[in-house]
Amino acid sequence: MCLILFKKWGGCEITQKLYCFVDDSGTLHRNEKSGYFVYAGYVFKSKEEMYDAKRKYINAHKKISKCILPKGEMKACILSNTHKRALYKILEKYETFSVGIHIVHVYGSILDNKKAICRYKDYVLKRIIKAKIFDLIRKQIISQDADTYITIYIDEQLTSTNGFYSFKESVLEEFRHGIINYNYGSVHPPVFRCKLNIDVHYCDSKSNYLIQASDILANKIWHFYCSGNKQNIYSMQKHKALTLP
Repeated sequence: MCLILFKKWGGCEITQKLYCFVDDSGTLHRNEKSGYFVYAGYVFKSKEEMYDAKRKYINAHKKISKCILPKGEMKACILSNTHKRALYKILEKYETFSVGIHIVHVYGSILDNKKAICRYKDYVLKRIIKAKIFDLIRKQIISQDADTYITIYIDEQLTSTNGFYSFKESVLEEFRHGIINYNYGSVHPPVFRCKLNIDVHYCDSKSNYLIQASDILANKIWHFYCSGNKQNIYSMQKHKALTLP
């Protein structure tokens, strides 16, 4: 059983904005041959940084698209390793995150229920975004004491769950108020101490280049898991990684 800790925070003089883009690789299903499911993505600390990354990715995308068929969205699954590396290198300097799920350790009660799978995916995505934000706070890249606006862009997926909160509501409540988990006797304080706003957008990756970039990143992380090279994930620069459960 969990209890949200309600506490009202006043506004702060500083304002910061974060933009997160997320895609996945693998399938969270007991028949997934690789045994792994991955979420991965980018965090941009301003609109200017986000647009700069988008511009760089589009330019690289245009160059590579001249060399491949068919035309259209360049998914990692159809690109050569050379082209995937080129697209990844373009955004290598930006902040990234990933969470890998070792499917064999996920409860059967979750894998047998589509809504439970969706709820679990929301849980692990919230875990890694929270971990990445705390990583940025620890490095003093962002502040807990600033009015914060977080926009999360996710590749389209099933969003119906068997839980009480939607993904957006769950993230907002935990990041704003903290949470007590009575089952495990643990207390998690709020992430931010000022005003917080969360927006979540489920997007068609065909029209969102930074979600396409996240697909390339997720595929890279997924291959590290599949090849037994998980240590490479944890040595990536500006990257926060979790492996669950």
